[in-house]
Amino acid sequence: MPNEYTSRQERRKQQKKTGSHRQKRSWWKWILLSLCAAFILVVIACGITIAIMLHDAPTLKASDLQTPQSTRIYDQDGKLVSTLFHEENRIKIDIDNVPKMVKDAVISIEDKRFHDHRGIDIRRLFGAVIANIKNGWGSEGGSTITQQVIKRSVLSPEKTLKRKVQEAWLASQLERKYSKDQILEMYLNNIYFGHGAYGIKTASEIYFGKDLSELNLSQVALLAGLPNAPSADDPFKHPERAKERRDQVLSAMVSNHFISKQQAEKAKDKPISELLRKEEKRQENNDPYNAFIDTVYEQLVNQKKIVSEKEFYQGGLKIYTTLDSKAQQAVYNLIRSEDIPYPDENFETGISLVDTKTGAVKAVGGGRHFEAIGYTNYGSDVQNQPGSTIKPILDYGPAIEYLKWPTSHILRDEQYQYSDGTPINEWDNEYWGDITIRRALEWSRNIPALKALQAVGKDKAQEFASELGIDIDPIYESAAIGGFDGVSPLQMAEAYAAFGNGGTYHEPFTVKKIVFPSGKEWKPEPKSHDAINDYTAYMITDMLKTVISSGTGTQANIPGIPVAGKTGSTNIPKEIQDQYGLGDGLLDSWFVGYTPQYSLAIWTGYPSLKNKDGDVQYIRYDGTQNIAMQLFRNLMSEISDPNMGDFEKPDTVISIGSELYVRGTQQDQQTEEQADQGKNEENQKQEDKQDEEQTNQEEDKEKQNQKDEQDEEQADQGKDQENQKQEDKQNEEQSNREENKDNEKQEDEQNKEQPDQGNDKGNQDQEDEQKNKEDDHGNGGDNDNGQNDKDKQKDDDSGSDGENNSS
Repeated sequence: MPNEYTSRQERRKQQKKTGSHRQKRSWWKWILLSLCAAFILVVIACGITIAIMLHDAPTLKASDLQTPQSTRIYDQDGKLVSTLFHEENRIKIDIDNVPKMVKDAVISIEDKRFHDHRGIDIRRLFGAVIANIKNGWGSEGGSTITQQVIKRSVLSPEKTLKRKVQEAWLASQLERKYSKDQILEMYLNNIYFGHGAYGIKTASEIYFGKDLSELNLSQVALLAGLPNAPSADDPFKHPERAKERRDQVLSAMVSNHFISKQQAEKAKDKPISELLRKEEKRQENNDPYNAFIDTVYEQLVNQKKIVSEKEFYQGGLKIYTTLDSKAQQAVYNLIRSEDIPYPDENFETGISLVDTKTGAVKAVGGGRHFEAIGYTNYGSDVQNQPGSTIKPILDYGPAIEYLKWPTSHILRDEQYQYSDGTPINEWDNEYWGDITIRRALEWSRNIPALKALQAVGKDKAQEFASELGIDIDPIYESAAIGGFDGVSPLQMAEAYAAFGNGGTYHEPFTVKKIVFPSGKEWKPEPKSHDAINDYTAYMITDMLKTVISSGTGTQANIPGIPVAGKTGSTNIPKEIQDQYGLGDGLLDSWFVGYTPQYSLAIWTGYPSLKNKDGDVQYIRYDGTQNIAMQLFRNLMSEISDPNMGDFEKPDTVISIGSELYVRGTQQDQQTEEQADQGKNEENQKQEDKQDEEQTNQEEDKEKQNQKDEQDEEQADQGKDQENQKQEDKQNEEQSNREENKDNEKQEDEQNKEQPDQGNDKGNQDQEDEQKNKEDDHGNGGDNDNGQNDKDKQKDDDSGSDGENNSS
């Protein structure tokens, strides 16, 4: 019995153990089946997803494989102005004429298993996936040479999963239709090598001036490394980076057993400068829009990294820009005009024109010899010391912004020094004493500018400039008059535009939108912010208008157009003058100005102190220093709307006389009270003057009335006298007639009384004698009257002569 009991227990234990094993096997079986089902579902889902992605994949055509898709550039009105890909920039080559060393170099650095895969390199693909997981999507590509041909010829350059799936699918199709040599030939003829060179044969001519068959190993490696980043690894501009990339190619060739380590080391020892042609040569087409397109490239590829360099040139993009075609053509013509007195061929200029209200870049002058994308762009890229054009930004602008100085604020122009004791000089070696900041800016005085910066403080001045897109770090007091690393014309144009736009700063932008071949669009989000107060913007503008109307910038004045602006120049350092025995002159000459419509910055000068022959070159005081102002006036006159309104004064600014004040400040209130008092006094004076004039008028009227009365009385008296004379004369005549009548009567009576003849005869003789005496007296009176008549006639003749003489 005990044995049977034991055996039953053992059997039960054995059964439990067997059941447990069966349960464990069932659990694992369930897990495996679930995983298999999930895998199958994932595969199905992936298959469906891939099928959807491939549904609208383009058809592979032989015509599409010949050249990559061109990128097109449009102006602000949607007009096509340029196509980046030009057939004349390509010299095609047959694969049989490509040296083996060139093929080995390209394959080593771009796709070392090119001859082993069927369009997709699985190992490289997984490596790229891991890199993308670690560093983010798009950080590393796993494209083979075959895939790159597809990407540049058929698909858009967008970094999306859909595009990558379509790329892999089409690459596998390409491998089935074409041989490896044919695919490599497509790649070598279509790839971009920089400096406008499409295709490896063209690149060989551009960089070395040689045919591919004449290149040494070091040159081949340099050339093979360029397509990855033609601009960044440009051997002319960046020889150190170009050397690193070349050495990377040589190491890859060693790894792939195409060359020995000794050959690689020997090739690495060759300096980049010895490999290149002596003079840089580029594909040129003298396109007037190239300087602007170069600025577009810089913003999209290098600054914003919206597209890669390869995508920019060969992505089939449609790039709609802010370009003003007419303004750009005007800039292009002006910098090449024979009417501008450029001193020599080496003299350069850079121009940037932006919209004052929006900050949109409208035109760029890259230089007098700018020809193609990749050239040195003096308009938007190269920085030079700004001279006195920085004074509104670092000195007077901050003083108005933070200290609320009026334009009448007084500073003393006197012998002075920086805080460290270094003397600062005026440009004319004279000192003007107490002057307003308006006049100090008008005539570009250095010492008041330094005092303004010191009053504000370097930190505040630095902050103010940064708000306007100009970063100066570190900042020293010498920056007050332009003594720092420098700025580009594009930076200055945008900074000054904020003054003309009420204090709002816009980050410069050149692109309105990009349309990819797939139809997808990208639009920028232009950044802007209220950089400074509107009172600062307007008061600086008003002072800069004075610079144009009566100060150092009168040659930039445009009648009928509201213009504000500032001159600027950089003197030749004394040590350089002493070293080369130079006279007075300048290294840079600027003019920056703006209207309510445009902001325009112009730099002029020489790219270097010495030309290629070793001769010193600088701006002389022979009129060359004024070329920037001439360019400004000519260009702004041509493009400006003559009917534009003036800058609008904000309510935060008040005008008293010719000066401006920030409303609400103590100075403003005091000045307003003084102005009101003066106004009242003036009004009182006018009232007193009016009263005095009225009194004088009344007195004059009274005097006139008295005079009229006197004249009337005199006339009446004269009339009475004349009447009295006539009456006296009549009475006298009547008395004489009566007397004569009495005499005659007496004579008659006497004659009657004489008794004899003798007496009568004697009496008669006496009468006759008496009568003769009376007749003689009467004749004498007639003679006198005749003489009077003659004298009267002489008087009349004399009067006539007098009239004749007078006339």
